[in-house]
Amino acid sequence: MAPTQKLILISGPGGSGKTSLAKWIGDACGYTVVSEDDYWREFKANDPQNGLRTLEEERIIQRRVAAEVRRLLIEGKQVVLEFILYCDPPRPLLAYREALKGTVSDLLVVLLRPSVDAILARKKRRGREQEQDAAAEAAIALSQLNCLDSPHIKKEWIVPNSDRAVSETLDWLARENPGFFA
Repeated sequence: MAPTQKLILISGPGGSGKTSLAKWIGDACGYTVVSEDDYWREFKANDPQNGLRTLEEERIIQRRVAAEVRRLLIEGKQVVLEFILYCDPPRPLLAYREALKGTVSDLLVVLLRPSVDAILARKKRRGREQEQDAAAEAAIALSQLNCLDSPHIKKEWIVPNSDRAVSETLDWLARENPGFFA
């Protein structure tokens, strides 16, 4: 393992800006971006109930994603992994931290915390509104935001980003964690 191998885990509720931030970090800082969503899309491509995820399916996806991240780190790449936070305990976050410990020299956890209104506005701007009504969407966003209050989550991992553009969030992260973005 090279002493400069870095891994950034970015998570948060759906619509919190995870994918945008990960892509920005990839482009601006030379990180290889791995999105758990890509694995889910492929895995559920022919499943008529592709929104439903079982615990066994979660484990399968997490093993595949962790294996790819390990492979990239072994190749000497810096990696940013983005995935959704939707439950307490935060199973994906715990699984990735466990699966990748000892594989990377530096690990940064970033959990995005926008407001419910910011989530709904982002989803609307990106055309990613669900076929549910606004109240149901708000309830889902609030439920996912409440996962950030888990005792498994350190307060220093949480990054409020309701009023920050992606570039401003990256600038803030770079000031707070200069070794990751040099």
